[in-house]
Amino acid sequence: MQLNIQKKLDHIDEIPTLPTVAIEIISLAQSANVQMNKLSEVIHRDPPLAAKVLRAANSAYYRRSDVEVETIQRAILMLGLNEIVNLTSSISVFSAFPTTGQDAQSLRYIFWNHCVATGIIAKYMARKFDLPTSGQEFVGGLLHDIGKIVLDEFFHEDFVMAHELAIERGQELIETEREVLGTDHAEIGAMLADRWRLPTYLKDVIAYHHTPSRAAAKEVTAVVSIANQLAKSLELSCGGGVQSFVMSELEGWQLLKQLGYPMDEIDIERLTFELGDMRQEVASYISSFGAKGA
Repeated sequence: MQLNIQKKLDHIDEIPTLPTVAIEIISLAQSANVQMNKLSEVIHRDPPLAAKVLRAANSAYYRRSDVEVETIQRAILMLGLNEIVNLTSSISVFSAFPTTGQDAQSLRYIFWNHCVATGIIAKYMARKFDLPTSGQEFVGGLLHDIGKIVLDEFFHEDFVMAHELAIERGQELIETEREVLGTDHAEIGAMLADRWRLPTYLKDVIAYHHTPSRAAAKEVTAVVSIANQLAKSLELSCGGGVQSFVMSELEGWQLLKQLGYPMDEIDIERLTFELGDMRQEVASYISSFGAKGA
């Protein structure tokens, strides 16, 4: 990392952070014996968050009956632990990094659509592959590119230059970031994960979603890595040219195969067909809690 970037990062005090409640909920979800009452209690400590959770539970995306969901306990029962963690994380992240201004219209909106798409695809694929990721894959997908927010916020001109170069050359954004900035969003994101004291698996996903073999949390990082590529192929990208790839040759795919998952038995054509309506699902998910998306 270039020394001037490291120095600037060390002295940035105004980098937004996830609310304490969101980090506590993400951490609680790692417990094998998390209790509904405890989760409800934590959400209630943040009244705006609780209100948005209830709004989402009653949205068209989640609602399954004519009976209105009026309490957080009911929302947890209806949606389940994993979905409540996904929802509270999404609401908290969108609130911490809002989309404002003209540049946000062109970059930040695209960014959130890509991250939500990656999370939704990762969740779908974790079920498809029967991975023991316990719902971690959605939050991993949501936060995998969080380093781009820091680069956009505090190194905006250089980040835009890297973004434009990547599109012009048809390269991955991470390659032009290194060329222009001397660092990349994965490295910056890992520093942010440290500052936020996020769980280890999330730091792995953020740091290694382009190189999942290097991660300790291999399954969740691998599936987010694959979902990241699939989101780009569905034109839900955030920077860089959309490059062609062979699914079975992706590093994440090969890693899951090495770990003993029957990847050769997956019908890839059917899998990609089933993801065809992803753009609509992303828009519906984001609108469920009142956030704005592209």
